[in-house]
Amino acid sequence: MLHDEDLDAAVAAGIVTQAQLDALRAFAIRRQPRSAVERADDERFRFLRGFNDVFFAVGIALVGVGSSLFAGSGMVGNLVAALVMWVLAELVVRRMRLVLPGIVLACFFVFFVFRAGELDWTWVAQETGLYLLTGYSNWGLMGPGVPAAIAFKALICALAALAFYFRFRLPFALLLIAGSLVVVAVAAVEHIWPGNIAHAHALVLLPCGVAVFAVAMAYDFSDPDRVTRRSDCAFWLHLLAAPLIVHSLIVLVAGTTLTRTSLTSHVAGAIALVILVLTLVAVSIDRRALFVSALSYLGIVIGYAITGATGYQPADGSLVAAATLSVLGAMVLMLGIGWRPLRRLVVRCFPSGIIRRLPPLAPAT
Repeated sequence: MLHDEDLDAAVAAGIVTQAQLDALRAFAIRRQPRSAVERADDERFRFLRGFNDVFFAVGIALVGVGSSLFAGSGMVGNLVAALVMWVLAELVVRRMRLVLPGIVLACFFVFFVFRAGELDWTWVAQETGLYLLTGYSNWGLMGPGVPAAIAFKALICALAALAFYFRFRLPFALLLIAGSLVVVAVAAVEHIWPGNIAHAHALVLLPCGVAVFAVAMAYDFSDPDRVTRRSDCAFWLHLLAAPLIVHSLIVLVAGTTLTRTSLTSHVAGAIALVILVLTLVAVSIDRRALFVSALSYLGIVIGYAITGATGYQPADGSLVAAATLSVLGAMVLMLGIGWRPLRRLVVRCFPSGIIRRLPPLAPAT
């Protein structure tokens, strides 16, 4: 019997292509539908195959840190360091098919590309005419750390991550692409509307999160049994989309920086309702990132319920923290235990066309 390691080795040796391997895995699941049901609600993704992956990741991390110290802040040194990461990826990712070391390599590669962007932005602004976009003639607007420069560098990082993805087909690279584009959007808005408040940032981050979520769902819908690389692509995109959506919605609902002392009963109720809706969405699509991203806000609401709503104000704040963590942990465990029956209850309310595109439901026990 061929195992995943054998199939990955066949791709690395050029015997079959990645597309052929994905099609073969999908065909195997079609012939053995029980295996997909047995994996239902597990949300599996390929991360590492053994401690050898960790061993390689540690070595790459050491090389990356050392390279960053050698490269300094100069453009040439960082470009050389980025090239070193690319060469290592040719061996570790393309030939050996190691996922965790590939993630570390991708992060270092994009990091070095970003640091290589420490250019003379005055010259860039003069040559490209970027200052004309806002009508300003002050070249300092393109200085290091200024939003326009950050947006330009983030766009280059997105292109670098895109090249990394097309070369090595590493699903994690999609997170770097999407994350870089989000930075471009935020920095561009900050450049056009300087000094904007958290409310305005939320109005930018929310559509960015929804867009990333939509792309992740497109990958999920194309592989409902979650047996191909597309499922891993969706996982990393969900991991980015979830905090963007959750944080933006909470800021828009609360209207201010959220703390236990700044809450009111109406705001706490609205936040609890938002978290409930997001939890139902997470259960429906069988992705836990949305709920996990909301845990900190849920903890604040629980803390408010213990103190603000009840009027209980203990002298020792650690008692409230202990009670909040205990209640929050119990809720997570209860959701984990009831995930499958709750998902069966929620998904069966959907039209049959949508149900077919979602992961299969686990049978009742």
